[in-house]
Amino acid sequence: MNHLIIFVLSIAMCFGLNEGMMCSTGNSQHPRCRDVCLLNTLEIRNELGPDNILMVKCTSNRNEVKELYDEGGGNRIVWRCHLRQGQKMEYFQDIWRAYRGASQSRCGQIRTWIAKPEGIYLVRNNEPKGLKHPWNR
Repeated sequence: MNHLIIFVLSIAMCFGLNEGMMCSTGNSQHPRCRDVCLLNTLEIRNELGPDNILMVKCTSNRNEVKELYDEGGGNRIVWRCHLRQGQKMEYFQDIWRAYRGASQSRCGQIRTWIAKPEGIYLVRNNEPKGLKHPWNR
């Protein structure tokens, strides 16, 4: 029972003191996040319209989910995403480089892929890059 109490107190202190906090673009103004490398973000948005389903499957060259900011030379992570949409999921597109880590650490990078009826658009670090991939059938 004593071990359980110590464990619960340790967890409570960790969350209460924000020791387990991860810094990302959403909480970058927090005092503890000002001098650290922010996590990178890969976002897929569905703007196909009401009642339109977007199926997304993303994999990495490492087949794992990991913080993207921790990339060293020769150890790049590359995310690939397969997207499908339509009544019978007949429209598809493969994004071979949805995100690619740099040889040196980059902090706070944001890649947003937006699925629309005419194709898939890219927004890189909040800067629109336009239509990148039309849908295949």
